[in-house]
Amino acid sequence: MWNSFPAYPDNRQGISNILQCMNKWVTIQLEDGTNLQVNVTSADFNYATGFLTRQSYNSLVCNGTAIQNSQQAEACKGQWVQLVLPNHISLSFYLTHYDDQMVGGSFQSTQLLGLSNRVTSVQC
Repeated sequence: MWNSFPAYPDNRQGISNILQCMNKWVTIQLEDGTNLQVNVTSADFNYATGFLTRQSYNSLVCNGTAIQNSQQAEACKGQWVQLVLPNHISLSFYLTHYDDQMVGGSFQSTQLLGLSNRVTSVQC
């Protein structure tokens, strides 16, 4: 009786599935329809590092001000900023790269694990 627990299959592809797509562009779809384009270059228990296309987020906020251009971004490189997704989820992001196409940096792995239950698909 103890080992007859009912099976509740979860067919979602979580954040951990992204590791199979390291160093490739990946489309992550969240349950609310939000699509993120990411390229994870490294990941461990503490951080996931890589790139995110500019279309994948609404804003980057540094010291209370939204970053609008490369000059503002330059002053914020090497700092933790707030990255706001299209669905208004805000994540801490360590900014290392900013250009017209993408941003680069790191997320804390614990934040990403908190999002994993919202992921419906991962395509690389």
